[in-house]
Amino acid sequence: MKQLNASRQKNLLFLHIYGFAGILHILLNILFSFNAAVYAPLTGLLIYSTLFLARARLSENTLRSLLLYAMNLYLFILNIESLSAVTLVYFAIPLMAAALSNELKSMSVLTVATILEVLVLILFFGLLERTPSYQYNHLSILTFLTIVMLLTFFHTFYFSRVWQQMQDRNKSMEEALISREGYLQLFFETAKDAMAVFDTDNRVIAINPAFEELYGWSAEDSYGKKINPYPEEKEEIADLQALELLKGKSFTLLDTVDMKKDGTKFHAQITLSPIFDKQGKVIATSVISRDITYQKESEQLILQSEKLKLAGEIAAGVAHEIRNPMTVISGFIQLIQQDPKHPYPQYTELIHSELERINLIISEFLVLAKPQAPSVKEFRLRRLIDNVTLLFSSEFNLKGIIYKEKWNDDQDYILSGEEHSLKQVFINLFKNAAEAIEPGGSIKLSVALSSDKMISIKIADSGYGISAESLNRIFEPFYTTKENGTGLGLLISQKIVQEHGGALNISSEAGTGTTAEVILQIK
Repeated sequence: MKQLNASRQKNLLFLHIYGFAGILHILLNILFSFNAAVYAPLTGLLIYSTLFLARARLSENTLRSLLLYAMNLYLFILNIESLSAVTLVYFAIPLMAAALSNELKSMSVLTVATILEVLVLILFFGLLERTPSYQYNHLSILTFLTIVMLLTFFHTFYFSRVWQQMQDRNKSMEEALISREGYLQLFFETAKDAMAVFDTDNRVIAINPAFEELYGWSAEDSYGKKINPYPEEKEEIADLQALELLKGKSFTLLDTVDMKKDGTKFHAQITLSPIFDKQGKVIATSVISRDITYQKESEQLILQSEKLKLAGEIAAGVAHEIRNPMTVISGFIQLIQQDPKHPYPQYTELIHSELERINLIISEFLVLAKPQAPSVKEFRLRRLIDNVTLLFSSEFNLKGIIYKEKWNDDQDYILSGEEHSLKQVFINLFKNAAEAIEPGGSIKLSVALSSDKMISIKIADSGYGISAESLNRIFEPFYTTKENGTGLGLLISQKIVQEHGGALNISSEAGTGTTAEVILQIK
């Protein structure tokens, strides 16, 4: 809108100067008798009046072109009436006006027309052969200089402020653009979420420091290259998402598993977005990612706590009620077994063994229901381990199991808690290890510091291992792969270790053995 107003004002300026030139010419004719041109100023005033009245119905470009051609026509008529070739210099005025208006097309047309008109004036009208008085030449030159000065003066006067405003506006826009780009760059560099921009061929355009820290790729090593921040098994999904991005589709807050440069996998939440140009074409894609491993671990801990709570509530509500009728049943079974003549001894023995199994399950239920260790005292880890291994020594010898221990610098450690409960944990772990290996296998216990205040006790066996599916469910209540297992041993062990401020971790692969790690606080 501002540009349109400036163009309109410029056209009005040139139009008024054109009309002023016609009036000035008539006045000069009145004042100086030797000035004989009459048709030129009258034609000029007629054209001025016509263009002034029709200006509202003409576009700015049309009005400006007609005005420039009208100037040229005025000067052509003037030179025909002129007494001297000095008036040829007036042809420079419309060319100057076209230059001030940045009208390249009109300037080109006027240049060609001026050359042709000069040739016509010289060859057909004999303009160069005319011999005017000195007064006429002097007046013509003075008038030409006056019109040129008026044209340049009023152009500068009218539009200098407009040009300054436009320059100031352009400067402020440029500063705002630079400032906005600076803020965007600052945001990109300081954002805590990992950000990366890729071209349409999935080559890196830009990555921020958070991306470098999270994924391990540096900016210098990544620019212009393809990187794969995801595991191999996710490659097909990533390729499909890349194709959808190029079609303009976005993906918001996707939970996935990404991979660092060193191959470490982690849980990530990502947002994938296409980047469009002004024509709506996808020219790049962006990825915003954050590590949610801790969030996933917290969710898993909450889920596990809920499982423990559920098992504890079941234990508190059911255990004692079951034991009362079981005591009666067990008593009568024992009475029947004491009679040597009863006809089904094998059935009563089976009933008795199943009753003991039910009693074991109830006992483990009650452990889950117990809120915490009732008595806390200090004890030595080595003594606890020695007591547990002594219990299993005969079984190890019977099955030919090779048992080894490795202590960090043969050092002993002092723990604080309920020794009996922690002893039960290690009994469960050794029992699982012994049952998982064939005769002639091995069990290795290693003790080492994991930090200044934490000790790591690992029990590794050479057994058949655990499948990935089962490994994800080993802490679920009543989930077991053993024929006679209760599915509560590891759940109870985990609860006991957590109540002592530690953690129980199980790592295994099918066919390669299993490692159980107990992390406990030390004094």
